[in-house]
Amino acid sequence: MPTLPVTVPDLTDPRTFLPRPPHDVWAALRRQDRLHFQDRRDAPGFHSVTRYAHVDAVLRDSATFSSEWGMTLDTALGERDAAAGRMIELTDPPRHQRLRRLVSGGLTRSAAGAMDGVLRGYVERWVERAVRDGETDFVAAVGARVPAAATGLLLGLPEPEWRPLSELASRAVCGSLTEHDPAAGDLAVRRRSTTTANGQLLTHLAGLVEDEDRLTPGGLVRRLLEADVDGDRLTGEEVLLNCLNLAIGGNETTRNATAAGVEAFARHPEQWQWLRAHPEHLDRAIEEVLRHTTPPLHLVRTVTRPTVLGGTALEAGELLCLWLPSANRDADVFPDADAFRADRATNPHLSFTSGRHFCMGAALARTQLRLVFGALLARVDRILVRGAPARRASNFVAAYDTLPVALVAA
Repeated sequence: MPTLPVTVPDLTDPRTFLPRPPHDVWAALRRQDRLHFQDRRDAPGFHSVTRYAHVDAVLRDSATFSSEWGMTLDTALGERDAAAGRMIELTDPPRHQRLRRLVSGGLTRSAAGAMDGVLRGYVERWVERAVRDGETDFVAAVGARVPAAATGLLLGLPEPEWRPLSELASRAVCGSLTEHDPAAGDLAVRRRSTTTANGQLLTHLAGLVEDEDRLTPGGLVRRLLEADVDGDRLTGEEVLLNCLNLAIGGNETTRNATAAGVEAFARHPEQWQWLRAHPEHLDRAIEEVLRHTTPPLHLVRTVTRPTVLGGTALEAGELLCLWLPSANRDADVFPDADAFRADRATNPHLSFTSGRHFCMGAALARTQLRLVFGALLARVDRILVRGAPARRASNFVAAYDTLPVALVAA
């Protein structure tokens, strides 16, 4: 029996994702026998990929589905990205292997140092203060501070630089438009907002990279500048672009996963009580937070050769938009997929993607989430939402600006 047509809103408009992502639309698209195509007036149209198996297959096949022509709906405009070949996320094999080899060595060593007792001390102090205050904006009190500190420690930046870098990184990925901004649906306005923020972030990072005396010797920036694998070294531009990528990714995933996780536990208090009774399953709960809330909303890939996906014939040059939250709620993979279950044992979510572009900072993000929710478990009996969260207008990240909560001490 043919599937019924689905009424699909404009999936490029950030307002479509407010106050919540359109999970019901994605669920309907997963039942279709072809990929949904959306035309765009001022940019190439795109096919939506919503099933887990299809999203995973595209992510694992860099030869057929390229990341070098833009990785978001607002940047995939039919031209090769200017950072392609120099930034890991925008580079296909074989150049991708070279960049990953040079960057990952420094990242692994630096991440181990960044997650020592220094960050744990910061997290416990911030959580304790938030609990003592009772009612607080969780994003400002904890959620934004933790990744700012972790990224600063990772890169080897002096503490006064942590917050400015975090704020610039947030604007670079989400822009500065609020959920009530009438211009949020205008592609040109969004691009001006994020392009300006990206330029400011790049300039800020360039100033830090050039002033090596201010950088921690064991930090990632210095390690990348000094990295040498069989005589191969990163250029200064490659160091700068990949530090920008890490600053953006490192801030947004943890910031929004902690806020979304706190809100999820507040709206499902039985799950918080279960976790308090079974703190040994904290890692399991963190994976469920990542699956159920899925901070990154989409990634774009460009088809490089004729192929077929989801019953749809594709030609070279066509765009695919991979909706990660949809893949993470595919009932073919996740039983009771729409439910938030802290005890979910099997959880192969795609929040960190898969294949060659699997997030290099995944271990770092998980460590931060473990520190935050571990500190909350030790101090908080109940989490109560005290107002509607303010969300950033973005089609790329499920971003929180504020989350008013009451943390009731245990």
